Amino acid sequence: MRTSAFLLTSLLFITSANADLIVPQTAAPHILIPAAGNAAGANGTYFRSDIQVLNLRNAEQRVQMFWLPQGSSGVGIAAHTIDISPLSGVGSEDFVGSVLLQSGVGAIEFVGVTQAGLPDPDARLHVTSRIWTPRPDGGAGTMSQTFPALIMPGSTARVKSAFGVRHSAQYRVNVGITNPSITAQTFRVTAFSNTEVGAERPLFDVTVQPRSVEQRVVNGLIGDGTVQVLIENTTQGNAVEWQGWASGVDNSSGDAWSQIAFPASQ
Repeated sequence: MRTSAFLLTSLLFITSANADLIVPQTAAPHILIPAAGNAAGANGTYFRSDIQVLNLRNAEQRVQMFWLPQGSSGVGIAAHTIDISPLSGVGSEDFVGSVLLQSGVGAIEFVGVTQAGLPDPDARLHVTSRIWTPRPDGGAGTMSQTFPALIMPGSTARVKSAFGVRHSAQYRVNVGITNPSITAQTFRVTAFSNTEVGAERPLFDVTVQPRSVEQRVVNGLIGDGTVQVLIENTTQGNAVEWQGWASGVDNSSGDAWSQIAFPASQ
């Protein structure tokens, strides 16, 4: 897979030499992609992450990129550091494998830093991401889903909800949790479909290791329909940042869509 660098001049609509740059809402010094990978999936799929990292400052920006693996602590994994030219970007259709030199499933944290390696509050990073696979039936084209870039630090809410993924014989539901903190956190996942009567159904409890990801296929849902997933942080003590999501996946094609969990109403 090719890795590319590019200028943003063709993407910026400027009316004069002194016009302000319009910065997307997700431009920030610190950004998280909650799920990325280079890994085989079910039914003949093989998923990779097509990621673009943009520097929206008119100055060179150093960026540290951290890999948060699935199922094991990422505390000891060193950052991969790059310098991005002013108003430019870098990208790859297989960012995890070609740029980070990692494999499997995980998350990626992007931190703008100074040349001395300290956090740079003036960094203006914008990151886009999609997870894609060649069609498992051997046909032309790809199947994919997008995962939005999230500004860090994230929410420390105890309970977050994801809505709108579908469960049936055709679609399965995956639930994922990213723990970017340096301490392990425990979570309880519950869910119910819009055709199920009664309270939400407990699905599983999971401990997510420091700076890592856990993702599981949901079993035990009753009925077909759209699903509400609730993720509760059951860690004792002060809450720290974390992120959850739910995905609906077509069992035949591998086509998928994802919903980020957001804090439940208090």
